[in-house]
Amino acid sequence: MPTREQQRAATRARILDAATDLLVERGYAGWSTLAVQHAAGLSRGALLHHFPTLDALTAALVEHVVELNERAAHQAADAIGAAADPIERTLTALLDTLTRPAAQAEQELWAAARTDAGLATVLRESERRAGRDLHRVIDTLFGPEITAHPRYPAIRDLTIAMLRGVAAAHPLRTTGHAETRTLRYWAEAIRALIGPDSNTTPG
Repeated sequence: MPTREQQRAATRARILDAATDLLVERGYAGWSTLAVQHAAGLSRGALLHHFPTLDALTAALVEHVVELNERAAHQAADAIGAAADPIERTLTALLDTLTRPAAQAEQELWAAARTDAGLATVLRESERRAGRDLHRVIDTLFGPEITAHPRYPAIRDLTIAMLRGVAAAHPLRTTGHAETRTLRYWAEAIRALIGPDSNTTPG
C-alpha cells in the first residue's frame, strides 16, 4: 500500500500532468485552477492543498516541464546513439524535445506573459532556475570537448535562441524540411566557430 507521502506525490504529479495537457489543448485562455481541477478529476480542496494559488501552480508547472524536457532530451540523444556526430546529435535531440507537448506548454506561458504582468513576474523567477537546468542539460549533450572551447558560452546561448525560434514556428510547418535545413546550417556554423582542430566534423 502506498505511503501518505507517495500518495501526495502521485496526486501532485497528476495535477501537473493535467495542467500541462490543458495548456497544450486549450491554451492559457482556457487554463485556470478550476479547469485543472476538473481535468485532474480532483476535489477543490485536494487541488488547493497542493497549489493554493494559480501562481503557485504556474511556478510548479515550469519545474515539472523542465524535468520532463530534461528526460526527453536524454532519451532522444540516446535513441540517436553515441556514435553520431555530437553537434548534430545534440541539436536534433534538443529540437525533438522543444517540439513535444511539455515544451509547448511552457511556450504557451511565455506567450501569455506578454500581456499579463502578474504571470510575467511569476515566470521570471521560475525561468531563471529553469535556464540553469537547461544549460546543464545542453552542456552534457554537447560533451566536454565542445564545452571546453572558449567560444562555447556563445554557442550555447545562440543554440537556445535558435532552437526556441524553430520550435515556435513548428506548429505552422507541414514538413520538417525547413527545420532539418536550419539544424544543418547551425551545425556547420558551430564547427566553424570551434575551428578545424575539433573532432566533431562528420567523417
